[in-house]
Amino acid sequence: MTPIVSLQRQLDQRADPKTKAWWERYLKHVIPFRGVKMADIRAVLHQWVREEGIAHLPVSQQKELALDLIRLDYTEDKLAGILFWQEILLPAGAVSWPDDLPHFADLFQQGFIYDWNTCDWFCVRVLGPLAEQHGAACARAIAAWRTAETLWQRRAAAVAFVNLAARGEDNFSGFSEMLLGACAPLVASGERFAQTGAGWVLRELSQAEPARVVRFVEERAGRFSSEGLSYATAKLPPETIARLKALNKTPKQ
Repeated sequence: MTPIVSLQRQLDQRADPKTKAWWERYLKHVIPFRGVKMADIRAVLHQWVREEGIAHLPVSQQKELALDLIRLDYTEDKLAGILFWQEILLPAGAVSWPDDLPHFADLFQQGFIYDWNTCDWFCVRVLGPLAEQHGAACARAIAAWRTAETLWQRRAAAVAFVNLAARGEDNFSGFSEMLLGACAPLVASGERFAQTGAGWVLRELSQAEPARVVRFVEERAGRFSSEGLSYATAKLPPETIARLKALNKTPKQ
């Protein structure tokens, strides 16, 4: 039995049909689930690492296993791979962003990350912590995905920083401009998950840079969906929200 098959069997032992049905309905059946709760995925992963001696493998093999998990069909397998990067490889200092970021990009480009749930887990669990660990050069390389072909990689270019956005320039000089640059193509898109990705990040950035976020929204009046704008302005003063919503009703010429 290969290590990955062993992990899959352990996940199946914890699967619950009701959990599977709930998640597949919630994600509108765009991706299959086994029906395993996150706490159980984490427990199975760490047990598997111990029992299979995964930690004793060369780091290159550990990384390939983590990538292979994300390449599998079921959400729980992908989440196990994401947790592998977050809870085992990143704390060990085993991730080299110049070497590993191209492999992460391939996960999007080859269609292995194709739903908002997996995308956002990968962003907040792997990409954001990676940028925080390695600093501005790594962050800018992720933000450069804003021009990527796939929606999910473009979303990741912004959402990767959602847990850092409220710090603004405390992250590094030029952080806010970088993040607004990653949001701009998402706002220009009419796709729902582009708009909500930008809105989510802008909401958090508005805590550190309210004036810059307001100016960003003003300059794109008429481009926001109502949902995206609601996200983006949620933490601004009520009178500012009302003004921006009224402004957004006038289509941009």
